[in-house]
Amino acid sequence: MALDDVAAGGTRKLPMLDRRRIVGLGAAGLVTAAGVRTAGWVNILLGAANLIENGDASVSESAYGTAPRQQYDVYRPAATPLGEARPVVMFVHGGSWQSGDKSLYRFVGQALAQLGFIAVLPNYGLMPEQRFPGFVQDVAQAFAHAHARVAAWGGDPRRVFVMGHSAGAHIAALLCYDARYLAAHQLSTSNVTGYIGLSGPYDFVLDSDLLRATFAGPAEREYDAQPVHFATAASPPSLLVMGRDDTTVRPRNTTSLAAHLRSVGGRVEELWVPGEHGATVGAFARVSRSDSVVVDRVGAFVRNG
Repeated sequence: MALDDVAAGGTRKLPMLDRRRIVGLGAAGLVTAAGVRTAGWVNILLGAANLIENGDASVSESAYGTAPRQQYDVYRPAATPLGEARPVVMFVHGGSWQSGDKSLYRFVGQALAQLGFIAVLPNYGLMPEQRFPGFVQDVAQAFAHAHARVAAWGGDPRRVFVMGHSAGAHIAALLCYDARYLAAHQLSTSNVTGYIGLSGPYDFVLDSDLLRATFAGPAEREYDAQPVHFATAASPPSLLVMGRDDTTVRPRNTTSLAAHLRSVGGRVEELWVPGEHGATVGAFARVSRSDSVVVDRVGAFVRNG
């Protein structure tokens, strides 16, 4: 499996006239004009998406634990009609399990709020300090903390979805499919209304130093790292979104998980879009989301859930 290139790090200022073009490239696949992906360029693209973001959702930060990264941001629509409880979407960022930050995805939080949803964006422990399954346990703790507060935010605790991109999609899938993570907080996968995976690794081989450092160990540990092993007929309904040209997370991850879900009687939808690894999350940038099939499909999936 190739790795997720979305990484935290420095940025450099962009010429004003290039910002819209660069974000457009991000929506198309988070690539440079020459088609070469680099972590630095992805940082610039994410920064550009946030730079031109003008959403008016209210944003607050909460701690769900005592570790420095055990925090999440909550985005709430500017106007919430009286008596109307909003669906809630928790979005888990990517970054190869070793980098990334919720602040890089402010545009996703604002996009979800613009759709009328309450968005929760957690941070979680990263490699090398936090190996598998620690980062999944962090997100489960964040989910439980947020779930207990959904109603106070004007949300509907019966309609809570989990979405993730790349490594975040992997973490979110394990949260939704492997019942042990939520059971540790007296919750179950039935408390998740639906799962949305954007360019996620679900059924992969430990064929790189990073993957081995993150997941390798006894056979049981390596088995437990694969979301495909835990998908059942009782799993939350799933929407799997994938770029046809993705060379970072191989498309076979999506086809394998979708086929397995169907074989066991699970509910699954697939959405295949043009573009590379970042196309699925870049769709939420302000310049893209008004006519994005990804945003439309995610919105419909949540509203109909």
